[in-house]
Amino acid sequence: MGNSKNNNFSNNLKKTTGAKLHSRFGSEKGVFITAWNKGKSVKVFRSERQSKNAPTTTKSGKEWVQVTLVLSEAFKEDVIVYPLMNIQNHKVYIQEWNMIINPSAPNGGYFGKHLSKNYN
Repeated sequence: MGNSKNNNFSNNLKKTTGAKLHSRFGSEKGVFITAWNKGKSVKVFRSERQSKNAPTTTKSGKEWVQVTLVLSEAFKEDVIVYPLMNIQNHKVYIQEWNMIINPSAPNGGYFGKHLSKNYN
């Protein structure tokens, strides 16, 4: 009986961050990702103009493209920025805000602070 009480508690926890990949880079529809974090919602896509540009490859072999990100929050103006997306894993890096969107993270994706492993 004590076990079911514990399960009810964990089921009532509300997820405050997440991300979903709706269509992949290179698909006919083009890339489309949605994400949310504590009342903020985000849409990530490539504009027609951006789709004409080929991915950029870094020395490490990672391929990057510029995407359009629209941040919506209740009672506030939409904010538009142009971050980079790694096309191999669909992670979106928003350098201006030090945030990341990872639709492949466990438990429904992640949209939040970017914790870098590079301490330089």
